[in-house]
Amino acid sequence: MYANLKRWEREFRRGAKADKYTILRDHLRKCGLPDDPETSVEATISVVQACAAYNILDGQALDGFLAMQKYDPNEVGEATYAFTFDIFGKAYARVLVRTIKVPGLDLADLYDHPWEDYKLCGYRGFWVSRNDGIDMSRRNLKQIEKEVTEDLRFDYCEDELDIFFDDESVSGILHVTVQDL
Repeated sequence: MYANLKRWEREFRRGAKADKYTILRDHLRKCGLPDDPETSVEATISVVQACAAYNILDGQALDGFLAMQKYDPNEVGEATYAFTFDIFGKAYARVLVRTIKVPGLDLADLYDHPWEDYKLCGYRGFWVSRNDGIDMSRRNLKQIEKEVTEDLRFDYCEDELDIFFDDESVSGILHVTVQDL
């Protein structure tokens, strides 16, 4: 598993450098985030490594999840959504998934994860966008809200965590804020 993760990391960095970070820069702009794709590459690698660790602990296969984490989302036809995590304004990490309930991405586990590089734990929130550039429909937004809530509520009750959904600040993108109570 470790060799696969290191190979993925090299390919991800290589793709970003070859593209001069254009794809990631455009993605950050689309979400209304700071133009710092180099930091975003490193943050993405950290988040994918964390997801890999939780997958291994849970006995989940890692290959399918890693195969989806290409630098260029167009190389992954089944990657429907991009989750862009806000690590408290220090960095923004992008994870590609087919559906929210996909093995590999556990929002609750990541909410508690210690980020050594940033001296922080968890994330402040995330943006969910479609990789095909199409705005999400009302039905699509409601389904994502339901699945995000189920994921987080599996580990955190309403007395522990607030979840806020904003589908108006950035057109076609759902912004989710998560906050301890």
